[in-house]
Amino acid sequence: MREGKAFGRYSDGMGTLQSSPSALPHALRRQAAVAVALSGVVFVLLAWRYAGNSTPGRLDNRSQSLIDSIGPGDTRGGDLLMGVGDAWSVVVLSLLLAGICVALRLRRLAVVAVVGPGLAGLLTTVSKPLIGRTLDGDFAYPSGHAGGATALGLVAALVVVSVMRPGPAAAGLLVAAGAVLLGGSMAFLLVAGDVHYPTDAIGGFCAAVVAVLGSALAVDALGLLRDRRTGAG
Repeated sequence: MREGKAFGRYSDGMGTLQSSPSALPHALRRQAAVAVALSGVVFVLLAWRYAGNSTPGRLDNRSQSLIDSIGPGDTRGGDLLMGVGDAWSVVVLSLLLAGICVALRLRRLAVVAVVGPGLAGLLTTVSKPLIGRTLDGDFAYPSGHAGGATALGLVAALVVVSVMRPGPAAAGLLVAAGAVLLGGSMAFLLVAGDVHYPTDAIGGFCAAVVAVLGSALAVDALGLLRDRRTGAG
């Protein structure tokens, strides 16, 4: 029963136990809500700090120095990863992940696989000219590539969690690892290649967390409400 509760099994109030695979394990919903809130705050603070700016900040300079000391990001594998953050790549990979979810009968997560990266892309695209931070004359904050890669990493991690059904601690680590590994790698390449300021990548990362985990929470809430109404009817 503990596993069922963690992954979306609940009583409809009439003694019937229903099963509805959740986008997020029940045990991770509070942590996800906290992550969405914190990411939203960081996104807004960075946007306010660097609005209309075209120079690196203190955090940018320190992060840039650290990344430059590690090495260049123009390897063949790096070029391939950079392509993952392109808009069309994100669309194709999102649809692929959604198809996998449908095949696994993870319908809620299939919705998140499309909506989450889509919202991340919309947020990064629309906010760039509104914030107005530039690098070499191009709008820079937030990074769409970092947002797209992070969103895909989050969705892929949620698929793995839904299939493997680990405990709450392991599930949280897997979700965090999915975001950090793919999003962090993309951020490293963007900064090492002087394509973005480090804070642009942080902004893209935060946008993806808000979009993907926020949509997962919303899809689960709507699904739970629908199932309860169906059970009551």
